Amino acid sequence: MKFPQVLLSIGLLLSACHSADAQDANANTKSPVPANAILSPQQVREDVELAHEAFSRVHPGYTRYATELEMDQAWDAIIRKAEANGGMPLERFYLAAELALTQIRCDHTKAELPKSLRDARKGKPLYLPLLWTLVEGRGLIAKAHGEVPVNYGDEIIAIDGRALSEITSEVAPYVPVDGYTQWSRNAGISQSREFMGGAVDHFGALLWEVPAVASVIVRNAEGVDREVQMARISFVEWSAMGDAKQANFKDSVTFERLSDQTAYLRVDTFVNYREPVKPRKILQPIFKTIRDEGYTKLILDLRNNGGGSADAQYELLANLIDRPFKPIREMRAQTLDLDGIRPYLWTWDKRALNPNPFGFSKNDDGTFALRSFVSSDLRRVKPAKYAFTGELIALTSTTNSSGSTNMIAWLTEMERVTTIGEKTGGSAEGPTAGLQFTLTLPNSGVKMRLPFFHVLNNISKFEHGLGLSPDIRAPMTVADFRAGLDPALEKAKTHKALPKR
Repeated sequence: MKFPQVLLSIGLLLSACHSADAQDANANTKSPVPANAILSPQQVREDVELAHEAFSRVHPGYTRYATELEMDQAWDAIIRKAEANGGMPLERFYLAAELALTQIRCDHTKAELPKSLRDARKGKPLYLPLLWTLVEGRGLIAKAHGEVPVNYGDEIIAIDGRALSEITSEVAPYVPVDGYTQWSRNAGISQSREFMGGAVDHFGALLWEVPAVASVIVRNAEGVDREVQMARISFVEWSAMGDAKQANFKDSVTFERLSDQTAYLRVDTFVNYREPVKPRKILQPIFKTIRDEGYTKLILDLRNNGGGSADAQYELLANLIDRPFKPIREMRAQTLDLDGIRPYLWTWDKRALNPNPFGFSKNDDGTFALRSFVSSDLRRVKPAKYAFTGELIALTSTTNSSGSTNMIAWLTEMERVTTIGEKTGGSAEGPTAGLQFTLTLPNSGVKMRLPFFHVLNNISKFEHGLGLSPDIRAPMTVADFRAGLDPALEKAKTHKALPKR
């Protein structure tokens, strides 16, 4: 989840009582099917029809980019395939469900492995012992596990006899993106905790046979290829290669002094619900230092930030604005009627399963706008005590999505802000996010993330289906990566602000 986690916080929106079927999403599901189960055509039909009904009725972006006919065809294709083959293996159903959801083109809309498949993967050596990233379409190694004989910047050419380009093309359709920001898939393909290791490892283990020892062809900077045999590792071992602390806001904030006039602030996530803190305690001392030491230029680095919680997001915004600003213009729901699908839904605030119509106003198009007095996410943000009002440069990347793209979009409403870096993912107009339901399909146990709101940002312009394009392009190149250079940061350090027209 990458956008406001704390939402629907006062009782006016939600019914005080729950209906009898508004219980845990697992209450009306059957016992988990084995990981090697074959779902019958009837089981597949029942699960698909439930998903079709839930998403077409509830998802606020269901036909934002796809037509209703296209979505009908995506759901029907799963049923037809199961009927043609006399059933469908559980893992194939999961893949088919994920593929249907990606047609909605919403980064928050995805399927999760059913418990039996998740349990079956535990401890198994399914993951390459590498952290790698796609740069200019090439897979470059950033870190290796243990004594694997590869170097930083080596390029992955092939895995188990298949070209990396072929592998990434096969898994890419399973990675959801917002709108038409297909370039933002790159991070999810190589490294992702959302997909347990990245799409190559996560989906690859379901799409083809994965040997315990991988044969990987790597190419060094001089263009010399060699074949390396490397034992695959478990997800726990793979996760330990990264910096788990940066998964929480309290551990993801870095402040540096770059010169007498320039300060640098990096925020790698807004997630503040796993180990919550008061964001002001983290940010106020930093901005007091910036004020006290007289910095006139601040470089804000959000390039590793996918989004997170509204409280951290809004506190950062308050420290960067020079006048009150309302970030979100409207939060729009498609329906308030959850009858029939409620037994299969779960959310962190179960009162949301019975939304009170008093908390909404009805729009002309039949949707429902959350009233401003109901949610703090619709409030006007005031400048903080030590808010920075000088030249602000925001660094952008293809990793930006949802909450971080929103933040950058809000900042670009100020003339003193310059963006430098790469095109972002997400939606500058506003994502389908906010409150998130989990839909559990009763026969397969597959869980699907189902957003409830379309968040409309309070910005003056945006490109339909896109995130943000930076004022100054500074993409990472293979040569820069191998040399340990940061082209966006270097351009930000030397940038001289010019009046915007």
